[in-house]
Amino acid sequence: MNVFVSSYALASPVEPWDQAAEERLFSGLSRMNIAGVELPFYGRLHRRDESWLFERLDPRWRVLVTLLPGTMERLAVEPRFGLASADASGRARALEFAGQAAQGVARLHAHLGRRAVAAVLVHSAPRRIAGARWSLEAFADSLSRLRALDWGGAEILVEHCDAHVAAHPPDKGFLSIEDECAALRLSTGAAPARALINWGRSAVEARSADGALEHLRRAREACLLAGLFFSGATPDDPDYGAWRDSHAPFSASRSGSLLTRAAARAALDAAGSLDYLGLKIQPLPAGLGTEERLAFLRVNRDELSAAAA
Repeated sequence: MNVFVSSYALASPVEPWDQAAEERLFSGLSRMNIAGVELPFYGRLHRRDESWLFERLDPRWRVLVTLLPGTMERLAVEPRFGLASADASGRARALEFAGQAAQGVARLHAHLGRRAVAAVLVHSAPRRIAGARWSLEAFADSLSRLRALDWGGAEILVEHCDAHVAAHPPDKGFLSIEDECAALRLSTGAAPARALINWGRSAVEARSADGALEHLRRAREACLLAGLFFSGATPDDPDYGAWRDSHAPFSASRSGSLLTRAAARAALDAAGSLDYLGLKIQPLPAGLGTEERLAFLRVNRDELSAAAA
């Protein structure tokens, strides 16, 4: 099935970096029928060696770039950091970070000699904790500023993370899907901008497998839905935790996951036509080898293919 795969979620988190293992991972992915990979941006497009990564990308792949890993690292030391921040300095630094991502996209395109990046995923940080506040208007203005940058033909996708709700502690706690869609509609600029739903993050917010269905409906009603990524969610699991954004797999790989084949089918039906369909799963436990990780991916890709059949 022609899907995007989040390569950084699939890779081993064990330190120190096993360069040979990650090379085998990219080699294995190149032998699979995938549309491309989602790469994280930390300030560059690989935590250790950006040039090394560029050499290992399959020339057929399209690329998605996500700013979330770098955003979460910065939030850990600067709670007011974020594109939706009501704090001027926190928002300025988030805009600077996004500008660095545009430069990373340009470096990748120059290396490959083509415009490989299809979209860049941004998020409505910060969390509403420790005095940090966000606003729809600040996010809309940030999106307009991002849409004015040169992204080399890539579009901006606002990836919805679980919103701040009163009923329970959030994992991310960013803006609601309604506010994100409103900010997208208010924003202006040359670069296109739409929304992307992550099944697991919506389930974490709603504490239900129905969360993604509601968020897909709202994005479609706003005529903004571009894509859907599948991660699972677990109410309680020794590895993936309780309602955590830990990229749990389909229930075929972890029985406690709410992401079943039927749930995926319902989400695909609710989504309709999509430009981006992806898998973001983390094989656990952490000590799994490269071939085990690739086999883990195949099981989940087959589940998604069966749901879409």
